[in-house]
Amino acid sequence: MRLKTLEISGFKSFADKTRIDFLPGMTGIVGPNGSGKSNIAEAVRWVLGEQSAKSLRGSKMPDVIFGGSTDRHALNRAAVAITLDNSDHYLKSAYTELTISRVLYRSGESEYLLNGQNCRLKDITELLMDSGMGQDSFSIISQGRVEAIFNSKPEDRRTIIEEVAGVYKYRKHKETAQHELDGTMGDLHRVEDIIAELEGRLEPLERQRSLAQDYLDQQKKFAVLDRTQLVRQLHTELKQKKTVDAQVVRKQAQVAHYQAAQKDQQRVVQQLSEQQTNLLAQKDTLQDQLVAATQRVEQCQGQVNLSAEQRRHAEDQRQRLATQLTALQQRQQDLADQLTAGEQSLKELRQQIATCRREIKELRQETADKRVADLRDQLEKLRADYFDQKQQVANWRNQRQYLQQDQDRQQKRSQRLTGQLQELKTAAVTAKAKATNLAHQATAVQEQLTQAEQAYDAAAGEFQQHQATYRQSQRQWQSALGVYQQAKTRAANLQASAAEYGGFYQGVRAILRQRDRLTGLIGAVSELLKVPTQFTTAIEYALGGQLQHVVVTDEAAAKAAVAYLREQRAGRATFLPLTTVRGRQVDQTTLAQLANVPGFLGVGSAVVTIDQRAQGILTHLLGTTLLAQDLDAAVTISQRVHHRYRVVSLAGDVVSASGAITGGQNRSNRTSVLHQRQELQKLEASLTTMQTQLQEQEQKVQAAQAAMQTSETQQQDLQTTINDVQPRCRQLNEALATAETAAKQADRQLRAAQMEIQQATDADQATQAATLGTQIKQGQARIAEQEAQQQKLQAKIKMVTTQQSSQREVLTSKQTWLAGAQERLQQQEQNQKDRQTTQQATQQELAQVQAQQRNLVAAKSLTPEAAQQRLEQAQRQRNDVEQRLQTLSDQLTTVNDQATQATADNDRTTGLLQVANDDLQEAQVKQTQLSSLIDQQQNQLSEKYQMSLAAAEADVSDLPADDLAVQLKLLKRGLDEIGPVNLNAIEEYQTVHDRYTFLTQQRDDLLTAKEQLTTTMAELDGQVKTRFQKTFTQIATKFSETFQQMFGGGKAQLVLTDPHDLLTTGIDIMAQPPGKKFQNMGLLSGGERALTAITLLFAILQVQPVPFCILDEVEAALDPANVTRFARYMHQFQDQTQFIVITHRKETMVQADVLYGVTMQESGVSKMVTVDLDQQTTSEGKPA
Repeated sequence: MRLKTLEISGFKSFADKTRIDFLPGMTGIVGPNGSGKSNIAEAVRWVLGEQSAKSLRGSKMPDVIFGGSTDRHALNRAAVAITLDNSDHYLKSAYTELTISRVLYRSGESEYLLNGQNCRLKDITELLMDSGMGQDSFSIISQGRVEAIFNSKPEDRRTIIEEVAGVYKYRKHKETAQHELDGTMGDLHRVEDIIAELEGRLEPLERQRSLAQDYLDQQKKFAVLDRTQLVRQLHTELKQKKTVDAQVVRKQAQVAHYQAAQKDQQRVVQQLSEQQTNLLAQKDTLQDQLVAATQRVEQCQGQVNLSAEQRRHAEDQRQRLATQLTALQQRQQDLADQLTAGEQSLKELRQQIATCRREIKELRQETADKRVADLRDQLEKLRADYFDQKQQVANWRNQRQYLQQDQDRQQKRSQRLTGQLQELKTAAVTAKAKATNLAHQATAVQEQLTQAEQAYDAAAGEFQQHQATYRQSQRQWQSALGVYQQAKTRAANLQASAAEYGGFYQGVRAILRQRDRLTGLIGAVSELLKVPTQFTTAIEYALGGQLQHVVVTDEAAAKAAVAYLREQRAGRATFLPLTTVRGRQVDQTTLAQLANVPGFLGVGSAVVTIDQRAQGILTHLLGTTLLAQDLDAAVTISQRVHHRYRVVSLAGDVVSASGAITGGQNRSNRTSVLHQRQELQKLEASLTTMQTQLQEQEQKVQAAQAAMQTSETQQQDLQTTINDVQPRCRQLNEALATAETAAKQADRQLRAAQMEIQQATDADQATQAATLGTQIKQGQARIAEQEAQQQKLQAKIKMVTTQQSSQREVLTSKQTWLAGAQERLQQQEQNQKDRQTTQQATQQELAQVQAQQRNLVAAKSLTPEAAQQRLEQAQRQRNDVEQRLQTLSDQLTTVNDQATQATADNDRTTGLLQVANDDLQEAQVKQTQLSSLIDQQQNQLSEKYQMSLAAAEADVSDLPADDLAVQLKLLKRGLDEIGPVNLNAIEEYQTVHDRYTFLTQQRDDLLTAKEQLTTTMAELDGQVKTRFQKTFTQIATKFSETFQQMFGGGKAQLVLTDPHDLLTTGIDIMAQPPGKKFQNMGLLSGGERALTAITLLFAILQVQPVPFCILDEVEAALDPANVTRFARYMHQFQDQTQFIVITHRKETMVQADVLYGVTMQESGVSKMVTVDLDQQTTSEGKPA
């Protein structure tokens, strides 16, 4: 077995790929300081699996990658490969040649290869195990390791013998077994603690379980009897409801019968009412016809009396009218001629005025005075208004004269009808007043009835609302009561558990129960801590069993408590004396570094409070515990503090100082004493609030019930009011209908008389005459005012005109003429209007005369005989109307009697219907009450027992009613005497019992595992002792022999510091160089110590040869003579060990078979130069 080649690429200063072929014999590697010689030894150490960056002179593993120089960039990859000749199968592998490779990337990724195939570090470690080439083996020996031999303590020096003895795998097996044993012991302690806790809980839970089972049994019996009572009550109420349902059906049929009869009677009443209305209308028409016939008779009688007189005067009047007609026609012709002449004169005058205005306009352009023009314009406008106003007044006077003549003709006729109209007005007013009074009374009563019905509906709605509120409040109260009782039961259980120190270990519980007897007891840690809720889980997992440590005043109190536990065999407990326990804290520098780390919440001792006396206990327990938001933050914080402190997340994940991570979730929801204490505090705080809320809820139930009862009473009162008001409302409506009919009849008679008066007189004429008189007075006043204004303007114009110069006289003359012409024009226009008005009046007068002529002709044709015939005809018509009116009155009397009888029948039917409705309503109310009661009991059955009536009927008792009531009372009393029980205790007891049985089995298994691990460790210790003793004896013998050869005499020994304990004994090196005394190696000179250490290494190589050995400047501290001895002595091992010596000593170089030179031709980059001393030739890369 030998080392054939070494290939380096990107490792430290070897930036370029470099291959070194190792030939048989001793190989020397030389070069100046800093050239990179030692990097070759470190490359071999690294490729064989070295994991410590410090051993490779770095702070982190990527430091071994070439970091760049002044002329080269840094590389991202380092690779080293060694090739071993395994033809003798020194290594347990079928390959005759093995190539081990290791590659590291700057990203942190790495890979191992064995003959080009990817493998694990474990595969390489197992391959090299016990071969002398693994980690910490003697295949690579540096100067530091030589110094460690003579500088280390005896106890540390024994590792050298252990490496040679090959007890590493036994040590690893023992460490594994010890780790398993520690884990087993920890599990065993936890299991024993849990078992102790469960033992303390089983007894009270057994009592609670028995009580709960008794409670459930009685409750089950009570439920059966209660269901039986409910079912029987439901059966009774269902029978009652069936009877009431039949009554409702009968009442509904009776109401329907009366409603149908009422409907028929109302239809008859309506028909008779319509007949009355028709007959009254016909009567009114006949009365109007009678009045008209009577008037015609009177008129015909007057015509008979006057017909003779009219005939005598008709001829005289005809002649007078013919003469008047001729005169009017002549006057009409004269007015037409005058109008034609006036129009011609106006036309000429307008032309003259237009010409004058043009001349004035031309003169104004030269000599116009703006002021005079404005005044004249105002005067012209005023004059135009003046003449218009005069014309209007004249028209009004003519109209008033015509109206006065017409009023005189109509006045006589109006006087005759006035007396008759007053009587009709009085009758109409009286009828309307009576109808209005009855309408007011009917409206008031109807409003009262409407308000009562609306109030009844509102009260019914309020009742339903209050009823719903009552039911909801009752359900909420029952729900709150259940929650309160559960919380109260839970609090009582926790208090009982706290009083019995439930959840504490057996020994802790025994001590806490003796508080009054044992002095110096302060309390358990969990009792003294005050932990914020958010940190409870973290603190619980951080402290674990330390929560049950007992704080005492001093060691004496702790001793007394321990003695008590031992005497009573009551278990074990841990005590924390205030006088001896010292706190530990995180340094401020670390806290400052962690302040900005995301997820860092602080130190455990800072978020938890404790009694001031026990402040040291708090820092002792939690002073070096860091709190994190989550596991990711905990891992980050642990890395930041280099795993010096324990870090706990809020979820209870723990990153220990060793780097181990503990986390997860237990299946069981077992609560710690800390959780139980916090839960009890919360429950005690919330019970008062819950009790207050329960009382408030109960008050709400009572208030809702009272409101419901008030609404029900109000509803009944309103129903009584409605029943009282309805008959009164019907009576008033009937009286109102009669009064309105009378008022309509009186109103029709009044309108007939008014129409006759209107025909006889026209009130509008008088109004028009008065209006015209007022308008004439106002017009005359305005005319006088306009005349005064004209005089003022004329005077003003005159004053302004006199001030004008003579050159304006022509303009003045023109304007004066124009003014006169305009006045004449206006006068002529007014004359034309007057002529037209006179013409119109003459035309009207002519038409009147012609009408009078026609009337005379018509009157002349009416003879006395004809008048007498007309009189007789009018009398016959009047008699016919009177007879028809009498017949109609008889019919109306008959219909009125029938209507009165129909109304009485309808009222009687209405009364019967009201009684039937009242009976129906009463039955329906009872039906609703029974339905509500049945629904409530069915809901109670469903909510309380989750059963329907059919299901409940199948599970009832057959006890008689009296016995059933007695049994229910007894069971209720028994349940009340039992009081609140923990119903969860049955399941909780079974769970705790099962867990206790399971953990007991686990404890037995752990004890068996503990015995097996103890036996295994004892066997491993025996193997280690045997191999260590054997190897030590061999090395000690070789060391003595080699010392004499290396020093040329003298003597040396390896001495065990404790021969009786081969597992822990140290090794001292005693040496006596020639001429010196026998003494400890530490008292030798530096060179002697170094050579002695090298001698020990050679002795070890004789006992356990290695295939190759790399020596890195181990002889640096020797003088030349000893270096020569060192180099020559290595030749004795050439047959069994291949030496590669890194040196800068000339004496060693001379003894080497092949020399490799390491240079730095390029700054920061190492190169290899080889020399074959036998052939005396040089080449670069590998020997020639």
